[in-house]
Amino acid sequence: MPHPLLSLLASLAPLLAPADETKPRAIDLAAMSGASAPRISPDGSKVAYVLTTRAFDESAKPSEKDTDGGWKTERQLWIAPVAPAMNGEPRQLTFGSEAPGTPAWSHDGTRIAFAGKAEGKRRIHVLPIGGGEAQPVDTGDLEPGAFEWSPDDRSFAFTASPPRTEEEKAEAWRSGGAHEFEEQWRPAHLYVVPAEGGKPRRLTPGDEHVAGFHWSPDGERFVLVTSRSSDLYEEMVHPTPAVVRASDGSVVKTLGGKDPRILGRFEWSPDGRFVAFEAADGGLSLLNGLFVHEVDGERSWNVAPSRDLTLDGFVWSADSRSIVAHVLDRTKSRLLRLPVGEGSVEDWGVLDRVVSSGLDPDRARRAVAFLSSTTAEPYDPTVLDLGTRKMAVVARTNPQVAEWSLAKTELVRWKNAEGVEIEGVLFVTPQGGAGPPPLMVLPHGGPDAVTSESFSSWAHFFAARGFSVFRPNYRGGFGYGFDFYAANRGRLGEIEEMDIESGVDHLVATKKADPARLVYGGWSWGGYLAAWTIGRTERYRAAVVGAGVVDTVMQYALSDINHGVTAAWEFLGDPYRQFDAFDRANPLRGLARARTPTLVIHGTNDDRVPFPHGVTLYRALRDVGCETRFLVYPREPHGFQEPAHVRHMLEAWVEWYATHCPGVDR
Repeated sequence: MPHPLLSLLASLAPLLAPADETKPRAIDLAAMSGASAPRISPDGSKVAYVLTTRAFDESAKPSEKDTDGGWKTERQLWIAPVAPAMNGEPRQLTFGSEAPGTPAWSHDGTRIAFAGKAEGKRRIHVLPIGGGEAQPVDTGDLEPGAFEWSPDDRSFAFTASPPRTEEEKAEAWRSGGAHEFEEQWRPAHLYVVPAEGGKPRRLTPGDEHVAGFHWSPDGERFVLVTSRSSDLYEEMVHPTPAVVRASDGSVVKTLGGKDPRILGRFEWSPDGRFVAFEAADGGLSLLNGLFVHEVDGERSWNVAPSRDLTLDGFVWSADSRSIVAHVLDRTKSRLLRLPVGEGSVEDWGVLDRVVSSGLDPDRARRAVAFLSSTTAEPYDPTVLDLGTRKMAVVARTNPQVAEWSLAKTELVRWKNAEGVEIEGVLFVTPQGGAGPPPLMVLPHGGPDAVTSESFSSWAHFFAARGFSVFRPNYRGGFGYGFDFYAANRGRLGEIEEMDIESGVDHLVATKKADPARLVYGGWSWGGYLAAWTIGRTERYRAAVVGAGVVDTVMQYALSDINHGVTAAWEFLGDPYRQFDAFDRANPLRGLARARTPTLVIHGTNDDRVPFPHGVTLYRALRDVGCETRFLVYPREPHGFQEPAHVRHMLEAWVEWYATHCPGVDR
């Protein structure tokens, strides 16, 4: 019997060869490289990063054993000089088949450590920068997760879940693997091991899970974030930060209160006197507070000047007297210098590029590394000189993009029915034609997110096919202040629809969109909005719902994080006692009226928006006589990973639009 994926590919074989060579094509997006985890060397001269590459083998033949569809994905460690003219080009550091994880420089700058497999077990590897092979650190039966060099480079601290005991194995065998729901999560503990390997020493007692940690600058203490279990929901909404002794793991002090509060990044000050945390100051997921705790005192205070910030990374100054914070400011990135004690906030202004992945400092804290992007350039490893405030991209990981037919972008503003000003980014199609172009509405997910003026491969892909692509920043998202973020509480669906549809009206009125050729599509919460919209209007010629929430009660019950405290914030309750709140926000209520041809896309291994949502939407649309198709992608989590699936999904998506919206390319 042929493999189901092969049958699916064969059924849509005509879609795999676009009619023209306008780039980017779906295959071009699937083949894009991805940089991650940029880490600057202690002396600030180099940046190490992980590069994931994807390539399609044109000579590959169909085989039931090949579930990758002829694609090869490789993940390796690279290093790039900060001053390329003096130090050469980026070079590859690792070449093995086992993908390396986030790199970590030794404090003396002579070695890089990374996690990867060795003889079937996950190990910390140490690679000399001067040359030589990476050597695994023996940690016995323990397989390290997160890890960190000690300040003297003589040890590693790492988290790991202890292996199951013989008694636990026997019980699992006797029960056939039965377990109590939500009790299957195994906690990770903190261990310390010599850098040359040896018997790890367990530091944390008890059964609490260590979700994150950092070693103090003097090596005497750790700051830990623990939770009841390794369940992602527990890590998110019930974290407990504390300072413990490195000698025996005893608690020095607990930091913060006991109320549910999502935490972001946390760092020691260079002098070891303070620990700073990004955290939600009111609300749930908006990281708008930067809390500084005095480790050997009682003081704790918020240095963020406003609840309206969206924090996304920070770095201490060398003298521990101030913090440079990156904030998402509407569609851009801004830097603020925040005094820890006396002094005023310094606004360092909006940056030319959008920043991602936090700020990683050199030893002197003169420079930081991160990923950055523009609307025409994908995210690349970048260094910012904190003195001159000049940025330099140190590696171009997707140079082929310069040859693509890219959309021009413009920021659009309009007022919704309640008089609130809303913004969005419009990717204007490079394909000419008489009259306004067709418009694709592509809202961001979340809803706790924001569309920034950064590279959107999907927007450029659909723009190259003839659509202008509208990416609205509806209320409920980040970057526009606390009230904007909280506006859709208890009004999910209603608020987003008001903001987005008024934006479409604005684009039609200003001749930037053809009202007869409108299409809608989205992923995750963007998929929710697509499912919501097809039940409330027939203005769109076609719609695509990708991994979208279709039933709010099912989402509460099945999602990995959208229950309990999370749902109480979004819906002002739970579906058992505040059923009406969930019912009002449920796309399922409107589907009896759906007439828009709708393509449904979902991965079978999606924990965030589980697969039954896709099945539910497909069944509902079939039952009410609405034209629909349902594409199922095996193995895929919430964000698709396999390039064969990415290519196939995008080609099927644009084919759906082209079939139902005249005058656009496939």
